Amino acid sequence: MTDTQNHPDLDSILASDLRAFVNNILHQKGGIDHFRELLSDDQLSKLESRRKLELVTRAGVIFTRERNISNILETTLNTARNLTNSDGGTIYILEEIFADNPIDPGEIASRNLKFVALQNETMGTSLKGDDIDIMPAVPLEIDGKPNLNNVSSYCAITGEMLNFDDVYHADGFDFTGTSSYDEANNYRSQSMLVIPLEDHENRIIGVLQLINRRLPDGEIGGFTAEDIELVQSVSFPAAASITQQRLIDEQANLFNSFVTMLAQGLGEKSPHTYNHIRRVAALGEAISTSVSDWDEGLYADVKYSEEEMAEIRLAGWMHDIGKITTPEHIVSKQVKLQVVMDRFELLVERFNSKMKDHKIEMLEKQLAAAKAGASDEEISALQTDCEEKLSQLAAQLDALFATNRGSEEMPAEQIELIEELAKQSVESFYKSEVVIDHGFPLLKSFTADSHQAPLLSDWEKEHLLISRGTLTEDERNQIKLHADRSWRWLMELPFPRDQKRLPLYAGAHHEHLDGSGYPNGIKGEAMPMQARILAIADIYEALVANDRPYKDPMPLSQAMDILGDMVKRGALDGEVMRIFLQSGDYLNYAREFLDPEQIDDVDIDAWMATYYVEPEKPRN
Repeated sequence: MTDTQNHPDLDSILASDLRAFVNNILHQKGGIDHFRELLSDDQLSKLESRRKLELVTRAGVIFTRERNISNILETTLNTARNLTNSDGGTIYILEEIFADNPIDPGEIASRNLKFVALQNETMGTSLKGDDIDIMPAVPLEIDGKPNLNNVSSYCAITGEMLNFDDVYHADGFDFTGTSSYDEANNYRSQSMLVIPLEDHENRIIGVLQLINRRLPDGEIGGFTAEDIELVQSVSFPAAASITQQRLIDEQANLFNSFVTMLAQGLGEKSPHTYNHIRRVAALGEAISTSVSDWDEGLYADVKYSEEEMAEIRLAGWMHDIGKITTPEHIVSKQVKLQVVMDRFELLVERFNSKMKDHKIEMLEKQLAAAKAGASDEEISALQTDCEEKLSQLAAQLDALFATNRGSEEMPAEQIELIEELAKQSVESFYKSEVVIDHGFPLLKSFTADSHQAPLLSDWEKEHLLISRGTLTEDERNQIKLHADRSWRWLMELPFPRDQKRLPLYAGAHHEHLDGSGYPNGIKGEAMPMQARILAIADIYEALVANDRPYKDPMPLSQAMDILGDMVKRGALDGEVMRIFLQSGDYLNYAREFLDPEQIDDVDIDAWMATYYVEPEKPRN
């Protein structure tokens, strides 16, 4: 067709609805053939040019916006096949495996081309990512020598483009794999174009391979110079986009790994602290997922993107970062007199001395009585009295040992015992001066001075009189400071724009909706949803944890009652708690991390009736 007078005006056709028209033919192999009887050769050429321009433009937009490398690869292959009208194609990505060598951590153990995308229209095949993990990788070296027999590895090693009109008649390369594939699938590979994927720094990151270019008459033809230019117009920006996204992913992975390494560092001195951090991170993510998936109630409109979920996950890992500088004897304080060592050992020695004092006193009295002519019964009575005193001291020491362990509530008789023992004394031949330095008792000096020293020091009396748990008020305040440190430290980090609020989420996990939390007393709608979620995850994990050295594991029902009380008084978000319960997240967590005997029945309906209070929605 050469007489354009017999054909409609192409520009008017395209101007009417260019997008819809081009879209219709973009996604059809040979779709332009439908217009061969309608348009002239010149018009078909124009239409084909517009089609290709639209393909390249769309691919460029995707390469700019897409963050998923697998999708970038799929777009690259789709576009290259559409530009050249190829029946099939494959993309390989260069994979470097590093040796486990601490002396040379950058040593490469092997380099391979990994299948990442595979398409064949005739066979109806379209695979990407994990779908083609079963395909063997192509090694770039075999027995220490470059693998130049395989076309894809040759292309990756040399950077040379390869173009075959018929691979069955090509010399210099091993196509036995291709022929085996053809035979197994009743297929005939013929023309092949192999192009290296080079990024903006001219580094080869992979290989693009196209198979069987279809001609308008349905025959298979070779790839032309124009085809090569078109494919390169897509392959170069695709490779640059992949490299850019890899760098972004690597930086994110580096930062995330650094955060988990800091948590592991905490675990070196306090294993249960690391366990707490990783469990809160996992639980916070689980609750966030349930909230995002919940389609009714107060938070039905809350939906978290993949990036927002990553932010929540990272906030969970970073929420206790401030504990790095909290003294370990406070973080993991198992007993009241613990400071690096359990100072109860000093009490044992002091009681030993007190018992010796009683024995010496008894012997002195017996000697004096014997000199005064006392009877055997009188001397024996002195021994009995001494033994009673020793027995009483032993019983008191046992009672003190139990008191040192801490409890939910100290009995009155234990308080009376401590007060009584603090009034007693033991003979001492040195006087020492002890100061508290950074929370640690420190012996500043000692001098020879025979005197009666208290059986319990003021420091020991203060700590043994702790009514709940093992921490003094000062020590509790030191632990609370970790939240302020987490907040302040994280605020110093230059987080990217989409993570600017992460310090708030991580640092506010001890804040309460009623303003009673710390470190900043955030109240009501000012407390973001993510912080509300992490607050519940943090408290729940702490209550039911079975690896704390200072407390016994708590059953689920008791933990839920405690959380319920906090909801009822307005400290925790009742709607998040409702989702936490009704989604089954609390039970899934329990089955994974708790002892079986901790997992008792929780009546969710009864809990809702007793504790549920609808919270004030956050403004974020």
